[in-house]
Amino acid sequence: MRVSTSTITNMATNSMGNSYQTYLDIMNKIASNKNFTKVSENVVDATKVLKLNDQLAQLDIYQSNIQAAINEMDLAYDTLGAVTDELSAISALVVEASNATTVPDSAKAIAMEIKERVATIKDKMNVKYLDNYVFSGTYTQQEPYVNDVDGNIVYKGSSEKAGERNLTISENTTFTYNFTGEEILGEQDGVTDFFSQMRELDELLNADTLDYDKIREKLGVLDKAANNITQTQGKVSAKVAKLETTKGINEDAILKLTEDKVDLEEVDITKAATDLANAQTALQASYAIGTTVLGSVSLLDYI
Repeated sequence: MRVSTSTITNMATNSMGNSYQTYLDIMNKIASNKNFTKVSENVVDATKVLKLNDQLAQLDIYQSNIQAAINEMDLAYDTLGAVTDELSAISALVVEASNATTVPDSAKAIAMEIKERVATIKDKMNVKYLDNYVFSGTYTQQEPYVNDVDGNIVYKGSSEKAGERNLTISENTTFTYNFTGEEILGEQDGVTDFFSQMRELDELLNADTLDYDKIREKLGVLDKAANNITQTQGKVSAKVAKLETTKGINEDAILKLTEDKVDLEEVDITKAATDLANAQTALQASYAIGTTVLGSVSLLDYI
């Protein structure tokens, strides 16, 4: 009789304790809005959440890479547009200088203005995004255009074929986005680079006797440089379009993974409310039974 009564008492006490713990667990879930707060509470779902967190973190890196590349591409596009404006202004000055009515003194004044605009082009081509020179190719820490000991503007960036700058923008997808001054203002159809041509133009304009035909020939150099810039801007636009597309795909993936994580991690309030009501009913029932059982036991049952 003593063993039977002890067993019944323990069962009643355990039932009340378990019911109360279930009730508390549901209350805590509702309060924290989390299905679990540590892996041991739900190993399967917690492991899935950890994997989803890793995927989301990687996607954040991809998105950061994409935005950095877009920002640099936008800067490159705008800078090239500003260089085109300078080229147009220089072309107008060359047309003026190549007119047979232009006298040497006027040509020298034009040469000074062109020299200033060429220097402006150099400065613009040395633009930086964050810590990287945009038009130095793979030599991102090297200023692309510098003055040599003779004061000539020379290119110090990487060769167009030297290599590529790449960023990972999605799983198994890399993006190449470097541009070099060489491909934009470098050697043109076997003729020396833009800045060398502008140096020759400066010499022609400062000569005591003006060679109008040779001065006029430099318009071809300016046109070629402008065409190269237009082509480069087209490449930039295409690259930005690709980046924006990939960014959108990544955003969709982030949304889906986040929804999956929420489904696993966060409490379904409607279901939790139902579970809480059921747990409360079970708790009250266990208390009622426990009170009856414990109330029927006397000290004599254990003697």
